[in-house]
Formats: sequence, structure tokens, C-alpha cells
Amino acid sequence: MKTAFIILKSPQEHDPSRMLERLVDRADGTAILVEDGVYQAVALPAADRLREAVAEVLVSSEDLEARGFSSEDLKVGKVVGYPEIVDCIMERTERTATL
Repeated sequence: MKTAFIILKSPQEHDPSRMLERLVDRADGTAILVEDGVYQAVALPAADRLREAVAEVLVSSEDLEARGFSSEDLKVGKVVGYPEIVDCIMERTERTATL
């Protein structure tokens, strides 16, 4: 079952990788990084752990830019706008969980 996981917290606050590995097969998981969750994509080793846990990582462009980062700073994932995030949640996945 395709699942989108919305990750809101930085790696210093929460490491979602173990929970992701327990809840979904890697091929069926998408991590959506918003708010301070975007730090998961720019900080090592958090980005490496996320890469191993899910097949797709989407990073909110608005939240990334608000924290002074750009797509060049990403260690994992793809920068997307809110319309693509909504499309992922509503059309491409069967369930959504917030971590």
C-alpha cells in the first residue's frame, strides 16, 4: 500500500527512519518534508537514513527557501511546490501519516 509520510521535525528533534522502515516497504513509501522537516534532506547522516527507508523524498520548496537553503543543498530528495505535495497525498498514495 502506497503511503505518504509527512515529516515536520528536524533530525535533532526526531529520527523517523526506523519508524518508516517498520511501517512500510521501501518501494511503497514517500517522505514529504515540510517545515523543519526539510533539514532531514540537507543534514547527514539523516539524509542517508531517509534514502534507505523510502523510495521517494519530496522537499517543500517554500519551507526549504524559508530556511535559507536551495536545491543544491539537498543530500536526498526532490524539491517540489505545494501543488505536487497535494497531488502526492491525494492521487498517488492510499494513506498518509504525519511523523
